Amino acid sequence: MELKNRILYIILFVSVLIFAGATYDEIVSDKNRQAEYIEKQLENLRGKLTDKSSDISIIKRSIDSVDIKLNELNNFLKNYEKETYMTPGQVTFETNMIIYLAQDVERIQESFRKKVINLYKHGKYYDLELLFSSKSPNEYMRRNQYLQHFSQNRKKELRDLKSKKFILEEKKKMLTLSTSSQRFFVEARRNEKLQLETRLKELQVTKESIENEANTNAERVSRYVSQLNNVKNFLANFIENKDKFQGSKLNRLSYDSGDLTQSKGNLNMPVDIGLMIKPFGGYSNSATGAITVNNGIDYSVAKGSKVYAVAGGVVTILGELPFYGKCIIIKHENGYRSLYACLSETNVSAGDNVKLNQVIGKSGGTLEGQMLHFELWKDVTPLNPVEWLRK
Repeated sequence: MELKNRILYIILFVSVLIFAGATYDEIVSDKNRQAEYIEKQLENLRGKLTDKSSDISIIKRSIDSVDIKLNELNNFLKNYEKETYMTPGQVTFETNMIIYLAQDVERIQESFRKKVINLYKHGKYYDLELLFSSKSPNEYMRRNQYLQHFSQNRKKELRDLKSKKFILEEKKKMLTLSTSSQRFFVEARRNEKLQLETRLKELQVTKESIENEANTNAERVSRYVSQLNNVKNFLANFIENKDKFQGSKLNRLSYDSGDLTQSKGNLNMPVDIGLMIKPFGGYSNSATGAITVNNGIDYSVAKGSKVYAVAGGVVTILGELPFYGKCIIIKHENGYRSLYACLSETNVSAGDNVKLNQVIGKSGGTLEGQMLHFELWKDVTPLNPVEWLRK
């Protein structure tokens, strides 16, 4: 284990000893709940990624199909850009061109047929043999590039073949039409081209949207994997040091919560599992050098855990905070306020009178993981909750 992670787990373990307010089994149960939640999220996200990958493949095939059709139409319509159509004298010439084109299509078709047969006989194993028989890295690279180029050439040949067959059939149709009918025929193809261009743009926008969603889900998977590793590493370290754990369950006290000054050092914690992961104060990011100030404390606690009012008061704000999500602010006597954020659910409304130890919501989380954020204020001054809460 890296030194940095080892130090982190030691700090977290010490935090449990000092500030957990729960039994050993309760802490293990909470961490297992966190792990189960993350694993469910990962299963769901990975399923979505599989679906998105399938959707992207389907969209790509549709784009290729439309693109091929557009290419065919463009190759056909470029012969009629100047609105000139076949005169009787040109019909003979065009007929000879069709005969030549038919022969060309037949030749390409036969060539492609032989290559497909050869591919079927040798297949990917031939490609692998060709690569693995390389005598040096440079030769391996050259052969790999050759195989990729060869594969692209096959696709191009098939595309050219389809295009020529399309033009051949269209020209045959043109020979059977009068000059006026030829104009209608070409105009219909131009309209078809415009429709295909619109369809292509729609497909490309859809593909980009699906890819963006897939990338977002992939990033979320990466975050959840990191969170799951942290939880499992903490559990392993906690279990390994079981004999050092001396914490016990802190029952919730009933006290006169009218004036928090009288209850300093004895306030009940807002959650049952008081594993503090980020204390009060300022922090310097070692990577960026940026200073971050935490006006409260953050608890690591499984999503859906009960959140309690630390004192009686009136709910003044029920809303959302950037990064912290759903939050509740309770106004107490003598200018004190308590804030509860990163909530997944709220059980109160603005203006409600709440009592000490009342369940006001359930914990949720942030991009960093499952947690509850808690703050205490006196007028406009943030207080260090550690100095006010029971240990």
